[in-house]
Amino acid sequence: MKVVPAAVCAALIWTAWTAPLSAATGAATKAGCASTEQVTAAQLRQFHYQLQVAALNCRADDPSLPGKWQSYIQRHAATLSENAGILLRFFKSASAFDRHNTILTNRESVTVHEINGYCEMRAPQFDKAVSLTGSQLATYAAEVVGSPDNIRPCRDPKPQKADAPASAKPKKTASKDD
Repeated sequence: MKVVPAAVCAALIWTAWTAPLSAATGAATKAGCASTEQVTAAQLRQFHYQLQVAALNCRADDPSLPGKWQSYIQRHAATLSENAGILLRFFKSASAFDRHNTILTNRESVTVHEINGYCEMRAPQFDKAVSLTGSQLATYAAEVVGSPDNIRPCRDPKPQKADAPASAKPKKTASKDD
């Protein structure tokens, strides 16, 4: 029997853990930068998985969460379907989109155990999500998530400023430094 050094085992574990992240980041890079609509869709999808993970992991703390999850899914089925379509077009393949979703869910599954009060933090979000319209849900998800994982927004080109009329330009005033 051959003994494998601990450093080799650690390197293999690290590679196994980070390879999917590199694949998803690569998929996002191949897809290019994301439009505002795609960033909003990514924020909503990430929020969706935060709720999903909470519903599964926090049911011992709050047995009502699986039912609230079902209410959320039923209320926002059309919004979530449209959201998936936007991201599927961004990632350009179902497998790249699936990898992205798996990575989001796996990260959130780790986060559950890293943040004290995770379940207490997520529980009120279910009630809020169910009470919102689809567009309100997207806005709320953006507030909760912030910058989505593995999605690089396109930078809007700086708008060209037209020269202001002379009367609109601020007048320079003399100061002590002049």
